[in-house]
Amino acid sequence: MKQAQRQLAGSAPTVRPPPVHDGPLNDEDVKWLLPSREGVALHGEYVSQLLAGALGQAGLPMNPPVQIASVANGKVTLSGQRADLARIEQLCNQNPELNSAICNLQVMAAGVPAMDESGDYIRDWYRARNDAERMAVYRHYASRMPAPSKVEISLGGSAVSVSVNGEAMPQMTA
Repeated sequence: MKQAQRQLAGSAPTVRPPPVHDGPLNDEDVKWLLPSREGVALHGEYVSQLLAGALGQAGLPMNPPVQIASVANGKVTLSGQRADLARIEQLCNQNPELNSAICNLQVMAAGVPAMDESGDYIRDWYRARNDAERMAVYRHYASRMPAPSKVEISLGGSAVSVSVNGEAMPQMTA
């Protein structure tokens, strides 16, 4: 990891890893932990850093990009049009830090629609003027339980691109 950070030091500032402590959280920690567009951008930038370091060490180029096909049971499966796809998939699965970062990115991105829906529910609940309106809000949102999110992740180039249910998530910029 430190070598990957050193390799990237000349090209862009490094993004710190997500917090792994169990003490009080600061504002920066919360950005990493909430399933938000900003959280997806932070995790995407972190994955991009780790991937660039791993590919650099293996002598592989960042382009053309590859897509995350799945992260079932913590195993990253890739798809794309690269001859070295199997080697990149192996790197993603053998590097525990990179593997964990990719899995975290997938989970974070999948949670964004539900977080948005929760915010809408809370806002509508507090706007309701009486119990009847609050029950109508509850019934409305209970009937709309979101389907699981479709997350698409593309690794390559100078950034990680993420879309959730067709919506492009923002990317961090240095």
